[in-house]
Amino acid sequence: MRPIPRTLFLGFFALSAIGHAAEKPTPYRAPRLPDGHADMQGIWNNSNLTPLERPSEFTQLTITAADAKRLEAKYYLGPPNEADDPGRALESRSFEPIRGELRSSQIIDPENGKIPWNEAYKEKAAALRRAIPSGFDNPEQRPTLERCLGSSAAPPMQPTVDSNMYQFVQTPAITVIVSELFHDARIIRMNGEHSPPAITSWLGDSIGRWESETLVVETKYFAASSAVRSSGPHHFFLVSPRTTVIERFTRVSGQELNYVFTVTDPTYYTRPWTGETHLLRSDARLFEYACHEGNYSLRNALEAARAKDLEVPSNTAPASAKK
Repeated sequence: MRPIPRTLFLGFFALSAIGHAAEKPTPYRAPRLPDGHADMQGIWNNSNLTPLERPSEFTQLTITAADAKRLEAKYYLGPPNEADDPGRALESRSFEPIRGELRSSQIIDPENGKIPWNEAYKEKAAALRRAIPSGFDNPEQRPTLERCLGSSAAPPMQPTVDSNMYQFVQTPAITVIVSELFHDARIIRMNGEHSPPAITSWLGDSIGRWESETLVVETKYFAASSAVRSSGPHHFFLVSPRTTVIERFTRVSGQELNYVFTVTDPTYYTRPWTGETHLLRSDARLFEYACHEGNYSLRNALEAARAKDLEVPSNTAPASAKK
């Protein structure tokens, strides 16, 4: 048998290498802004139904499609996730794959998918639960969301029952994230420094920088009066003026922003904890969320409570009836 010529062997090797190279997908490269950074501008939807904390029935991060469907069905059973008006349709939400897999929780560290709270967190959470519902003597006694006070733009950003749209606007000096819910605008100063610690706000103080394709945002100095962060029906976590949140936004396709966040706060947590989810591109419009202007429920709740206090007991007949 004649040996294969060296040149023919090298030719086969080169063709094989070309074939393997052709099979490897080209990494996604986001469109560029004039300053050369990734363009994340536009409307994005934060509708992923994956819970922040792992349900107790799961010990693993990855779940099956059947598990996701079962948890999704449970989400739509009963208040607060059923429509509160016959003519109102709730936002359609589902378990969306994160990095190609369905997950039991957004939290990826610690591995158990749970918030690593300390005793101060447990005491504060218990006190908050005891205060719900609060009194009716004054509007200040009602929950903040009932008074149109809150923000879905505050980091780490978590989805709500509806109105989960965000608009990203970028310039070389600032990045702005506008939330549909309560129409807040979080202004992120690029390559800036934090304000003095004495200055706190509900949204915190955010500065940003670029690490290759990733927009990294660091937020500090949250106001003590905005400690509660909702993470789904009947669940919440806490922030304080000592909290630091690091967010990492990476555009991984034309339709998806990967979103990773890490929360550090010795006030309420024994260690930092990290979650991962995403925002999906949307062609929908951002509408005005006129909460205060149409908030008749607060007045009605207070008036109804006061009217009830003035009710005559049913077993007591009015004086005119006794004559």
